[in-house]
Amino acid sequence: MMKCKTVYAWLEMAQDDEVLIDPDDINHEAINNMWSFSPTDEETPQIHAADIVEFIGELIAARSSSLSGEQMLFYCWHDAQCRQLRFSLVSRSHGRLPFRRALRETQDLALIADLVVNGDWRNEHYMQTPSDDGDEQEAAPFVLPVFVVPVPQESAPQKARGPASLQG
Repeated sequence: MMKCKTVYAWLEMAQDDEVLIDPDDINHEAINNMWSFSPTDEETPQIHAADIVEFIGELIAARSSSLSGEQMLFYCWHDAQCRQLRFSLVSRSHGRLPFRRALRETQDLALIADLVVNGDWRNEHYMQTPSDDGDEQEAAPFVLPVFVVPVPQESAPQKARGPASLQG
């Protein structure tokens, strides 16, 4: 059972939301199925990365049961500019996610939860201008980490096939 009241309220709002399926338009699907979350200053101290992992796990379970017979990808990421946790779903038939940037797909949900909670929401120095001390180094190109899983969730033998199993 989820202990954080804020995250539980987010789950109550999002878990039963209708999913739009449009195999002809990935952007239409992605935009209509997207949810975003960010806590208020008062809520932030009560939210931990483990709460986000549990929250996303519950969302995946809810989507898996409601999408029986459909082949979708559930994905979530930290939108650093908006300071939000976001998730959406698209049809697996697209064979890709709807981003126009370099991605690093992961099945490590704790990575995304840690980025958003500890790297952003609970980090008072997040997005602060770096000091002028030291040598300026050219920034490495940003690669967006995105947690991705098929929904409905596949059985263990199918998951063992690896990334090719995501292509539907």
